[in-house]
Amino acid sequence: MANDARPLSAQEAPRRAALGEPMMCMEQAQRGAIHIVGPYVYRLPGFFSSFDRFREPVSRPYFRFDQSPEQGEDAMFEGYQFGHIELWSNKGRSGDGPEPHAVRRNGQRKWTAQEILDEAERLASASAHVIPGRPGPQILPRAVASFRDIRKAQEEASQVQESYIQRGKGKKTVPVRRKLRRDAATLYASVFSLPVMTEDALADAELKREALDVLEQALEWECERISKAGGVVLAGVVHWDEEHLHLHVFAVDPVRGRVDHLHPGRVAKEAVNQSGEKKSKDRGKRANVAYCDAMRAWQDELHREVFASAGLLRFGPGRGRWTRKEYGRAKALQKDIASREARLADLEAWEGAQEDRQAELDAREKALDGRDAKIAQREAEVAEKARAAEAVRADAVALRTALDLGSRAVAYRELDYRQASEEREEGLEFGPGAPRSKTKRERLIKAVRPAYDFVVDLAKKAFNLRRREAQAAKAEAQNRKAAMSIADERERTGQVVPSILTQIVNGEALPLDRDAFPGALFLARGSDPVALQNELDEMPNVSVRRTWVATWQSMKICDERPDLAEDLARGAAALEEVARQRGYDLESGKHHPEKATDTKRARLHVDAEPAPIRIIRRNTQRVLTRG
Repeated sequence: MANDARPLSAQEAPRRAALGEPMMCMEQAQRGAIHIVGPYVYRLPGFFSSFDRFREPVSRPYFRFDQSPEQGEDAMFEGYQFGHIELWSNKGRSGDGPEPHAVRRNGQRKWTAQEILDEAERLASASAHVIPGRPGPQILPRAVASFRDIRKAQEEASQVQESYIQRGKGKKTVPVRRKLRRDAATLYASVFSLPVMTEDALADAELKREALDVLEQALEWECERISKAGGVVLAGVVHWDEEHLHLHVFAVDPVRGRVDHLHPGRVAKEAVNQSGEKKSKDRGKRANVAYCDAMRAWQDELHREVFASAGLLRFGPGRGRWTRKEYGRAKALQKDIASREARLADLEAWEGAQEDRQAELDAREKALDGRDAKIAQREAEVAEKARAAEAVRADAVALRTALDLGSRAVAYRELDYRQASEEREEGLEFGPGAPRSKTKRERLIKAVRPAYDFVVDLAKKAFNLRRREAQAAKAEAQNRKAAMSIADERERTGQVVPSILTQIVNGEALPLDRDAFPGALFLARGSDPVALQNELDEMPNVSVRRTWVATWQSMKICDERPDLAEDLARGAAALEEVARQRGYDLESGKHHPEKATDTKRARLHVDAEPAPIRIIRRNTQRVLTRG
C-alpha cells in the first residue's frame, strides 16, 4: 500500500485501474471516504449519495474505485478518440522529381488541395476506396454549403498576394507584393473518426443521431479554435461510405491565404525557429519537440472538450500495452465516467431548476405576506384621493358661485373697480347699485372672495369700457357741435352742405369703408409687389411716417370690418419694411442711414421730422418797465 501511495499521471491511472491495482491517496484512504480514478473522485457507497462526486486536479494522487462501473442511461461509445490535421497546397510538395505526383519524405503520395476535395466530394476518379451502395457525403454547412463554394474559397485564398522584403542594389531593401507560391499551404483539413461502424450507424437511427451529435460538437470546437486563430471554417463533411464513421473539416484564411498559423504544431515549431537563435541541430530538435508538445496539447483539449463526454479514451491500448481484458475494462470505466458526468449534469440542471422554483415560491410567499399591507395602503390612498377630490369639488363649486355672483354684481354695478393709489392697491368698491345693508355687503364680498382677482379684472374692464363710452359720447357731442357750426356757415354763405355733414349733425352712424380713413394705406391681397415698391420709393420719409400713423390708427378702430383691418395690417407691414430699408425710425421720425438694410434706398430721401423747439436759456430775472 505504501509503495502505491504516490502521484500517478492521467494516462497511468486508467491502466492501473484496468489491472485492478489499488492506487490510494493516503490522507483520503486512511479515512476510507473516497476512491479516485483518473481526473474524477468517487465517494464510497454508504458514506455519500451515488450521484455525489467532484473533480480534482490531475496532479493529485489517485486510487481505483473497486466497485464495478454502473451502466448509464445515455448511450456512450467505447474506444479511443482519433483526430488528425493536414495542410494542403495547389502543387503538393516541391521537388517532384520524375514521378507524376509529389511525394512525402516517407515515400507516400503528397496530394494537392483539389485532389483532397475530389476525395471528399467522392468524384469517380477519387472514390476507388469507398464501399459502393452507401449514401454520399453529408455536408455540415458553416461559411459555405456546397463543394463548389469550398473549391472557390480555396482558389481565392491561393490567389492572395503577400508582401516580403526584397534586397535591391547595395544595401537597400524594397517591399514587394507577389502571389503565393503554388506549394504554399492554403487548405486546412482535419479529420475526426468515431469507433462506430458506418453500417451499424445506418441501421440504427438512434446511434446515427448520437454519432452526428458528437461530430457536430467536434466541428463546433474546431470552428471556435480556428476563428480565434484568424481562419474561417468552410464546412464539415461526414462520410458514410467507409468502414468507420468520420468527419472532415475544411478551413481557409481569406486574408492571409496561408493556413500554417491554423496548425498548432507548425505554430509552435515556427516560434522556436524564429526565436533568433542560430540554426543548428539542437534548435531543430527543440523545434520538433515543441511541435509534438503542441499536438499533444491539441489532442488533450480535443478529448477534454469533445470526446471525454462521449465515453472515448484519450489513448488506445497500444500506448499502455494493454491486454484485451485491460482495454475492455478501461473502455467500460471511461464509458461509466462519461455516463456519470452526464447524469451529474442532469442532476445539476435539475437542482438549478428546483432552486429557481424555490426562489419563485419564496417570492410568491413574500408577495402574499405583503398583500394585506398593500391593500390597506391602497385603501388609505383611495380615501385620501376621495377627500382631495371632495375638496377640489367644493372649491370648484365655490369658485363657480363666486364667478356668477361677481359677474352679476359688476353688471348691476353693485361692485365697481377701485383704482390703485399711494395708500391702497387696485381692488373693488361698492357701486351705486350695492345693497344698503352692511350685512348684505359683507355677505357679497365673502361670496366673491374665491374669485376676487377675476372679479377685479372684470370690474376694471367694465370701468374702462364706461370711460371710453363717456369719452366717445363727449367726442361725438363735440363733433356734432362742430358739424352744426360748419353746416350753418355753409348755409349762410349759400354753399351746399355735404350729406356726410348732415349725417353727423343728425347723429346718424357714418359708413365704415375706405373713404372713411383718408391718408391710410390699404393693401389688398395679391397686390403687385414691384409696383408697390416703386410707389413707396417715391414717398418722402415724413410722408411714409404720416401714412403709417394713419394706417395704424385706422386699423385699431376697424374691429367691425375684419376685411379692412387685414388690408390695413398689410399696408402697415409694407410701410415698416420700407422704413427698415431706409433706416428711418417711424416712432421718433429720425433718419439713421447707418441702420438701413438697403443703402441705395437710404440715399433716396434724407428728410426727417423737424426737431421740437427747445429753450436753450431761460431768463427768470424780473425786468422793471415803465407803466
